[in-house]
Amino acid sequence: MSTVYHRLFGLVVVAAALYWLAVVTVMHFLEPEFSPLKVPMSAYVGGAYGGWMTTSFFALATALVATAFGVLRTLGRNVLACAGFLLFIVAAFGVVLAGIFPGIITGPSAAHWHGVGSRFAFPGMAFGSLLLSFGFSSDPDWQRISVAALTLSGGVVFFLALSFSPVTADLGGLVQRIFFAFLIPWLALVGIHLMRFERADSFSESR
Repeated sequence: MSTVYHRLFGLVVVAAALYWLAVVTVMHFLEPEFSPLKVPMSAYVGGAYGGWMTTSFFALATALVATAFGVLRTLGRNVLACAGFLLFIVAAFGVVLAGIFPGIITGPSAAHWHGVGSRFAFPGMAFGSLLLSFGFSSDPDWQRISVAALTLSGGVVFFLALSFSPVTADLGGLVQRIFFAFLIPWLALVGIHLMRFERADSFSESR
């Protein structure tokens, strides 16, 4: 039964991450008036197809929650995994809050809460993925993807830090997009591993 849950969580992660990727990619073509170099992706909510962009917030939150619970089921006593789980739950909360309050089109109050959500979401996603990746490296059932996961999560953390640099002040949109260019493959990698977790899980249960 646990294998079924692993596969289910993995499928949800991959499907939600790919949905997010598809919507965001299409937005770049449907709403070219927003500069991908300077404008954050949440600005697409203010365009003609903003409803689709709004759905991507909830898809991302779904991917984060499914990842958190899916990984926790396999690394339950791993301290790093538990910390990563909590950060991903906080990040999902932030993403949902930012999606509910698309501040760019609904005024100062919504902009405030959108900003609050972002301040929870981005650090939670960055450091959550990093801690989970470190947790993978100490578990035999996850070690096969630990190097790739650490590399991708390291990129996520790096571009989070870079977003606070004055050097990238006029390139906030680009930095955010590269942040997700590392995060989405990380989510897909973990989701696919969860979907294929049967052999590792069966082996650990037989020990």
